Amino acid sequence: MRIFRSLAVLLIAPLLLTSCSLAPDYQRPEVSAPAWKEGMVSQNSEISADWWKEFCSEELNALMQQALAQNNNLQASLQRIEQARAGLQIAGSSLLPSASVTASYMNGPRQAFNITDRRNKGVPELTGDAGISYELDLFGANRASTDAARETLLSSQYAHEALALIIMGDVAQTYFNALNLKERYHIAQENLQSTEDLLKAVKARFQAGARTALDIAQQETMLSNAQAEVAALEQQLALAQNALAVLVGEPPQTFSISGSALDTINNPAMAAVQPSNLLERRPDIQSAEAELMAANADIGAARAAFFPSVNIGANLLLAANPSASALSLASSIVAPIFQGGRLEGNVNRVTARQKELAENYQQTVLVAFQEAEDALTKVKTTQKREDALRQAEEKAREAYDLAESQYSLSVVDFQRVLEAQRLMLESKDRHAHARFETLSARIDLFKAMGGGWKRD
Repeated sequence: MRIFRSLAVLLIAPLLLTSCSLAPDYQRPEVSAPAWKEGMVSQNSEISADWWKEFCSEELNALMQQALAQNNNLQASLQRIEQARAGLQIAGSSLLPSASVTASYMNGPRQAFNITDRRNKGVPELTGDAGISYELDLFGANRASTDAARETLLSSQYAHEALALIIMGDVAQTYFNALNLKERYHIAQENLQSTEDLLKAVKARFQAGARTALDIAQQETMLSNAQAEVAALEQQLALAQNALAVLVGEPPQTFSISGSALDTINNPAMAAVQPSNLLERRPDIQSAEAELMAANADIGAARAAFFPSVNIGANLLLAANPSASALSLASSIVAPIFQGGRLEGNVNRVTARQKELAENYQQTVLVAFQEAEDALTKVKTTQKREDALRQAEEKAREAYDLAESQYSLSVVDFQRVLEAQRLMLESKDRHAHARFETLSARIDLFKAMGGGWKRD
């Protein structure tokens, strides 16, 4: 009973001791957060976690869920989180006592022996040895290492959320790009048909003596350009669908989308927040700060290495012969005297690392502000461009309708009708591409504002 009482005291007493911390007090680097240059802030700063649903596309919703579940880069990021979690478990084990048990059996004379004379009196047939040791963290080295590991885990979790936000934006933009290319591909085919019809009209007039060979050559050049445009859009569409397949974790050979145009996609309202809020809303900024805090804790561990380490322990020997059982207590102190500059160099290294990460944090914030400002500018300008090109398409359609009506009255020839049709299709193509740029700018804005991510 006395043996177990001694063991209990040995286990509990070190846990009651407090350790000091040699890590510097953490202070977030100061960054200025002036108002947006565009001066745009939405009334409702809340962004839904599934912000992509505001585009009102069922196919996009399905693709997004598939990407979040199957994207290989995201799955690899989850494994990096598990690695960091295991690192925290390893670092945290230094704050607890360690215990080990060994057992042995040997043939030999059964003779009683004591702990001081076990080598001369023989070995009992069955022995068990239990040892417990604990390192007193008087100067906070182990605590600092654990804090660093905890911040590293948080950094990996924030990095995963930042990667997820990037992939969600890539899925939405690639999907809209594929729809836009499908739409433009059909427009290019219509333009190609119009160019072929115009060439037939020019050849007919040439045979009637109303046109020259130069007219035919010019129209054949336009036909070749139209054919090249169809081939280029066909290639771009295939590449866009292949890229989208990889994002959602599917082989490109078996992947395709069913949507055909952007006219059914909703253009959501702007989601702009105050610049100062980005420091808490963007996971990449949180990841950079967690790395900085881990480096701050590493400084404490490096400083604590200059001081002695104290280890206490107990060893309990149990034998088949009760008279051979014994309990021994031991403690040790290890103090560094001369390390050849290793300890000083380590402090300098982790301090420089902490300063590097402080600069990285400030750079991450500046890049976040740049991305947000760029997105706000693109939202404003692309909407203006889309509105202008929509009007251009409407005027081109009016011109085509007028040419068609005048042709029916024999006021103009068929060539004028085909030219008006070609201009209308070109205006339609430019408007379709402007529509994609407007939606893409909205996606950039959602990403720049941190999506719907919230720090847990």
